[in-house]
Amino acid sequence: MKLIVSDLDGTFLDDSGRIPEVNLRAVAAAARAGVPFVVATGRPVRWLDVLAPLGPEQPLVIASNGALVWDRLAGEPVVRSEFALEAAREVVARLRGIDGLSIGVETVAGFSCEPGCPALPVPGATVAAVDELLGGGPLKLLGYHPGLGTDELAELATAAVGAAATVTHSGTGRYGLVEISAPGVTKASALRLLCERLGVAAADVVAFGDQPNDLAMLAWSGRPHVVANAHPSLLGRGFALVGPSTEGGVGRRILDLLGDF
Repeated sequence: MKLIVSDLDGTFLDDSGRIPEVNLRAVAAAARAGVPFVVATGRPVRWLDVLAPLGPEQPLVIASNGALVWDRLAGEPVVRSEFALEAAREVVARLRGIDGLSIGVETVAGFSCEPGCPALPVPGATVAAVDELLGGGPLKLLGYHPGLGTDELAELATAAVGAAATVTHSGTGRYGLVEISAPGVTKASALRLLCERLGVAAADVVAFGDQPNDLAMLAWSGRPHVVANAHPSLLGRGFALVGPSTEGGVGRRILDLLGDF
């Protein structure tokens, strides 16, 4: 084990959105053992304050589903994998075939969406026609639907977009939500780049996740784990199973691997 990577929501965080004490203890133990710990999340950088309890030894975060590797201590990007403008426009055009879908845009600077997006109101969001929102270097596009579940919407969006982008999703809520990155951009692609920089082989990576947007990362990592509360599509794939996020399953497994629990 030479690197540990974990998703945040539903995996490393508990149901209140906080880091369980056992997980903090595990990250500190990994740091003492010289094993880097990296968070890989779909969250944008503006939602990373929850990581403040982690020590300065763990500065790098894979954010926006792999479109960004962020140094949270320096407050700056290490790697950016944004949509080209014309590619983003092509994806939006294809998504228009899904009746009732509205589009959001995530950039390093913040979130924007077109009028009628069911995510609104969002503090600080820019609301305008999509063509006015695409010029800021989209890290990912978001598709919202008030009448479809997330799993169903993901199937429709994947069929509509094809090879023009990477479609994924995570969690459920009061509306369907899909997250769309540039072609080939996933948590796995960012993790691979980071491991190349650190000289770590995939076989030496221990990974934890719970949702479809973690699948590529888990499949790439040599030692993949899912929490007991994982999305059904991740269970039964042969990934090692750990306790639920509410019980600090990730931290308990890390401590076990380190021989410290």
